[in-house]
Amino acid sequence: MASRGVRRLGVLAGVALIAAACVTINVYFPEAQIRDISKEIEQEVQKRAAEAAEPPADTEQDATSDSDGISGPTTAIRPAGLLDGLFGMPAYAAEDVPEPAVTNPAIRKIIDSRGRRAPLLAPYRKLGVIGEGRDGFLVVRKLDALGDLRKRAEVQKLVREENDDRRALYREIAAATNVDLSQIAKVAETYAATLREMAKPGEWIQLPDGRWVQKR
Repeated sequence: MASRGVRRLGVLAGVALIAAACVTINVYFPEAQIRDISKEIEQEVQKRAAEAAEPPADTEQDATSDSDGISGPTTAIRPAGLLDGLFGMPAYAAEDVPEPAVTNPAIRKIIDSRGRRAPLLAPYRKLGVIGEGRDGFLVVRKLDALGDLRKRAEVQKLVREENDDRRALYREIAAATNVDLSQIAKVAETYAATLREMAKPGEWIQLPDGRWVQKR
């Protein structure tokens, strides 16, 4: 009788272990929030890129006179954006200040760096030399399309620097949204959807299934 009871307990313990192994653990991942953040950040990167591509503007500031005849800069209040609240930055900006405060200092530095680099990457995007990978990083697709060895070295350097910035950006986003660092790859893949969406027509993008296509 005792041995039969022991066997029964052993069977029950085995069933319990199997059941525990089949339990699915839902890990927190704010996909919608990260998508919204990625769109706002990429919009800021595009603004920096447009500024970097334009010739230097006049350094003189526009001034307006008040009722006392005293001139001063015009200031406008900007509504708080998603990143303002997320990173605890002030929700105001002056019209004569070209850099709105939308992120924490680390992410703002990355935005500025990527914005300055974007015009340098643009010609290689148009040629199909580089493309947006499905993992959220730039990929060198056709380096042999460049006959000049110096240009090959340049594009490799630019891609390496861009991916370093993106890697740091994904870590900052994970920290800000309380996402475990073990899910950095998922943060990058979620961000990649925005990069594909905002790619320009004719540029190459990699779909989630691995296929490369030209953006239409």
